[in-house]
Amino acid sequence: MDGSAVSEFSIQRRQAARYFYWIQIVSLVIFGIWFCGAGVVMAILHSFTLGPWLSRKQSQALHYWLEGGTLRVDQGVFFLKRKAIPLDRVTDVVLAQGPLMKLCGIWELRIQTAGMGQGVPEAALYGLSEPEAVRDMLLAARDDVVGTSRPDTE
Repeated sequence: MDGSAVSEFSIQRRQAARYFYWIQIVSLVIFGIWFCGAGVVMAILHSFTLGPWLSRKQSQALHYWLEGGTLRVDQGVFFLKRKAIPLDRVTDVVLAQGPLMKLCGIWELRIQTAGMGQGVPEAALYGLSEPEAVRDMLLAARDDVVGTSRPDTE
């Protein structure tokens, strides 16, 4: 580290856990419809056994922070994923909220980079406490790194 400031992003863990729980249940139900009902039984079992524990662990494993010119992302329970995304590669930062996210009160912040294909984010940040402020902070930090200014800040 070069002595640059570190900014950690606050996460709404309870809402994120609720979202992860319901997305697991919905996925299993869809899987169940696809495979003649087996997934529906799995969804019911999951909702009372592994589901609450797994969704809590998923939300506890989320860790997002800005360290100098790099966005750092930690995610995962069984398969830990640690990403370091240089801000000079970030091309777009998109806020998205589907119906299930809206019900759970969270947003997804998608980080697009030059190296990834269209529509495939380099990282997805879930449950940020202030997603608009984080988006603006990331864009401003990116602009500082690449040496450009945004039109709305002049």
